[in-house]
Amino acid sequence: MTEKINSSIIGESCIKYVHPCGVTVFMLPMKGYSTATAQFSVRFGSQDCRFRINGGEEITIPDGTAHYLEHKLFESEEKDAFALFAQTGASCNAGTSYDYTVYYFSCAENFAKNLEILLGFVQQPYFTPENVEKERGIIAQEITMYQDSPNWRVIMELLSGVYSENPIKTDVAGTVESISQITDKTLYDVYNAFYNPANMYLCIAGNFDPDEAIRVCEKCLNERKPLELETVPFTEPREVAKKRTELSMPVAKPLFAIGFKRPDAYGAAAMEEYIYYNIIFDVIFGDMSDFYTRMRDEGYLNDSFGDAVFKGRGYVMPYAVGESDDPDYVLAEMKKEIRKFKAAPPTREMFSRIKKATYGDCARAYGNVEATAQALTDAALDGLAPFSKAEAAAGADYDKMLEKLAELDEENVCLSVIRPL
Repeated sequence: MTEKINSSIIGESCIKYVHPCGVTVFMLPMKGYSTATAQFSVRFGSQDCRFRINGGEEITIPDGTAHYLEHKLFESEEKDAFALFAQTGASCNAGTSYDYTVYYFSCAENFAKNLEILLGFVQQPYFTPENVEKERGIIAQEITMYQDSPNWRVIMELLSGVYSENPIKTDVAGTVESISQITDKTLYDVYNAFYNPANMYLCIAGNFDPDEAIRVCEKCLNERKPLELETVPFTEPREVAKKRTELSMPVAKPLFAIGFKRPDAYGAAAMEEYIYYNIIFDVIFGDMSDFYTRMRDEGYLNDSFGDAVFKGRGYVMPYAVGESDDPDYVLAEMKKEIRKFKAAPPTREMFSRIKKATYGDCARAYGNVEATAQALTDAALDGLAPFSKAEAAAGADYDKMLEKLAELDEENVCLSVIRPL
């Protein structure tokens, strides 16, 4: 049984299909495009390090297990998935975040064959003590590489400064010490818990035949007994864990990241926060703002400065990054600017202009095959309708924006700094 989901806001529609095994499939055919992309995702990321199955005892796994599992799923007893995709001319990859893992391919031909490969290797784990041990050194090198990256460290130090209980304060890949505890049994246990069809989504966009995709799903998706899976909740304090963090690394100019802590948020509430704080920060600190122009002209900021909103399952954090010889002054001026806008809010015209730009960024995603598949995946993992992000941007309200601006606590903030050695 299929269902068509339409969005009059952006003029797009997609097809929803739920396989009997429990996998939910979203498909958006795009006429005139030469490629197709499929993303097979699971609601399992690095923050799911403590969980219960069917109401049982709490299970704790080493940090970095989700990322380790992603690496190992590409391997099989005969030929790894990369080699299989290479034979069809497709490109493939995967990624692990704090709250999900996704496996994907893009191709210009042989779509059905590539979809079979994708569904096949994700559903057929092959872990042995030998191949798990072999991967340990590779992942340890990856962890070390990121630890040596100033741009990565400034963000990780920010997260550890903002959050005290949320597992996102820990690197997705874990640490060299934590991954030393991962075994083939660890990976099988976690796979059997989280890679359950009811916890997985398949999102497809581009040049493909939806009927053919459904036939491949009916042929390749495996039935499994549903599980009641619960990630153990945590209580995150309202205040940031630290007001400031600082490291010295080989950089030419100090790097900084500034994060404003917001209460935990999920689903539609998190999406609302994401949209409104994107608009608010673009109004106050964007490329065309008085703040950015003044700070750049005075030499405190350069073109590296930017703002964004970090969002995932349970967390939303508006933040800014850049380079400056005086990061503390930048933070002090940002606080002053927020207070100024609270006292004299932006005009409706300014809000409308930034709102249109925000909506335009969301809508433009549907002009790109990979971005469309990612938008469908993001919505599915959040438990939202396929076009919810663009629709939330289109429906943003001026008075609601004023409420969100008033709620922003400019003192509940962390400054992360990487200074030159």
